[in-house]
Amino acid sequence: MLDLRRLRIYAAVAEGGSFTAAATALFLSQPAVSQQMAILEREAGVPLFERVPRGIRLTPAGQLLADRTAPLLAEMDELEDELRRFGAGVREVHLGAFPTAGADLVPVAIRVYRERHPDVRVVLTPAHANDVVAQLHSSRISVGLVWDYDFAPQTHDPAFDRVELLADPLRIVLPAEHPAAGEREVALRDLAEEPWIIRAHRPPYAQAFEQMCRIAGFEPQVAFRTDNYQAIQGLVAAGAGIGLVPRLSLTPRRNDVAAVPMAAPAFSRRVAALAVPRATRPSVVDDLLDVLRAAADTLQRSPED
Repeated sequence: MLDLRRLRIYAAVAEGGSFTAAATALFLSQPAVSQQMAILEREAGVPLFERVPRGIRLTPAGQLLADRTAPLLAEMDELEDELRRFGAGVREVHLGAFPTAGADLVPVAIRVYRERHPDVRVVLTPAHANDVVAQLHSSRISVGLVWDYDFAPQTHDPAFDRVELLADPLRIVLPAEHPAAGEREVALRDLAEEPWIIRAHRPPYAQAFEQMCRIAGFEPQVAFRTDNYQAIQGLVAAGAGIGLVPRLSLTPRRNDVAAVPMAAPAFSRRVAALAVPRATRPSVVDDLLDVLRAAADTLQRSPED
């Protein structure tokens, strides 16, 4: 019998295209994802993946399972929500968060929220920024964290309220011994000859890094793209190139790399919360939005390491 928890992990693997991407989205370790997928293949009795250089490719059986898993999980989520309503007065608020918000912003907000509302359980759901609107429409979450780049802002669904939280500035990640590692700020164009290790984004930001470099006046040399910000730090530390990452992704920070602010033109991610409309949302959701604003203000004012 196929295990529901493993199917949820499988859905993340199929969507992200690698065990590493699924681990990041689900706040799990990569070995844990790999182990669960090996068990799932044994349960299924057929190969579900083919290993390729940058992740995995689904076999025909794997694609069938992925296609059938998505509606099954949606139905199970709906069933769980209906059963939960029979609980003895237990109140919940569901928050969807992208991985880099899970290191600082979300933990601070949840801690404060629990102090203020010990009778309300915060249910945290992994949610890529592109998926938040769909999860709000399906009522799987009541609040979802999203981001976009300030140089190419995205429109949001008018069915939901948008609450701006903070600007998450991009930082240039350099080996600790790099000549520019000790500078107060560095211009992108001054690093035009360097090889770059960058985050692989989904559309509409698949070419976001190249767009930033063109604004700065050069065409970059992209040495490697990865779906994991910690991998960027590791590759930079190994001397494979230099990186560009948002400040929120720098927790934890390696001690053998430096993160330097950009000189103008400098770029940021805009982090916001989308929520069900004020007229229809319960007070526990309004309280969560207030706590997220306060946590964002604290992070915005905090000094960098």
